[in-house]
Amino acid sequence: MKVEKVESYLHRKLRAEGSLHFTLIDPEKLPPSQAAETAVRAEKAGSSAILLGGSTIASQTELEAVAEAIKGRVKIPLILFPGNVTGLSKHADAIFFMSLLNSANPYFLIGAQAIAAPLVKRLKLEAIPLGYVIIG
Repeated sequence: MKVEKVESYLHRKLRAEGSLHFTLIDPEKLPPSQAAETAVRAEKAGSSAILLGGSTIASQTELEAVAEAIKGRVKIPLILFPGNVTGLSKHADAIFFMSLLNSANPYFLIGAQAIAAPLVKRLKLEAIPLGYVIIG
């Protein structure tokens, strides 16, 4: 498996510092200028990367505007944290290609990933595999 630029950065930083901190920004909760300012503050406070997502992403235009504003202001990676296939942006550095491991719904195990894969490739997003389990 080829480890790409962002994933390598995360591995190096984890080895050097022992932990990572990500700041999650929901593009539906903050306008682009405020999201970018939040990202700048997070970077100054020591965040390793900015995650973008977490909502339903009703507006692709909104997502793109927020992603572009953040990328113009920070040097740390912008990683998509999509709640669904609508959470993709050409302005991001990478995407957490997620699988909800304890889902009874096959869509969240592999379906969404299969649908999104061609677009992830076309947008040239670095796909970082991430399996997670929801407890509670």
